[in-house]
Amino acid sequence: MSQNTLLLELTGVVKEYPASPEPLRVLHGIDFSLDAGECAAILGPSGCGKSTLLNVMGSLDLPDAGTTRIRGNDIAAMNAAELARLRNHEIGFVFQLHHLLPQCTALENVLIPAMVHEHRDRAREQALRLLERVGLRERRHHRPGELSGGERQRVAVARALINNPALLLADEPTGALNEEAATELADLLLELRRERNMAIVVVTHARDLAERFAPLYQLHGGRLERRE
Repeated sequence: MSQNTLLLELTGVVKEYPASPEPLRVLHGIDFSLDAGECAAILGPSGCGKSTLLNVMGSLDLPDAGTTRIRGNDIAAMNAAELARLRNHEIGFVFQLHHLLPQCTALENVLIPAMVHEHRDRAREQALRLLERVGLRERRHHRPGELSGGERQRVAVARALINNPALLLADEPTGALNEEAATELADLLLELRRERNMAIVVVTHARDLAERFAPLYQLHGGRLERRE
């Protein structure tokens, strides 16, 4: 792996949560790395710590031990403003539940991460291009309640991409979709990855989805192992 393309690196990552009589250790010394433009899928049953691991990868949570580095920068050494800037510019998130604002249109939801930018007109043009790319430009004025589950997830993907992230983190992105919509969303993510040379990590309990984003890793007992 070339140091010039190393995007994400976890070394000895431990994560615990307060519990009685002793802390609950969810992640046990996780080692993981990902180059720019690469894919990886992390398999595991519900409750095994997949979402916790994704949150640590995306700097939404800090490890209790070990390090998380993005482009060589240790997230534990960053202040709140630096972390917010990192997440806004380098990382996109797609969750099982789309987390769209119900009172906002599809276009307005896509624009939310870009609201801190000065170039509002340019951001709006980018949002419209993304909605066209995910097949929803004609639905740009519709609110989430007027869209299907698959359409809401595609809006969420467009929102995740509005700031051109180098890394997309997807947490059970097809878990709430039927089989047809799930296949379409996976196709879309893989196409966007090729177009943008974007790295993607998908965490899921569905092996058929995971195999499309190989290499595969298994999270079990708080430990991460690569599967062939």
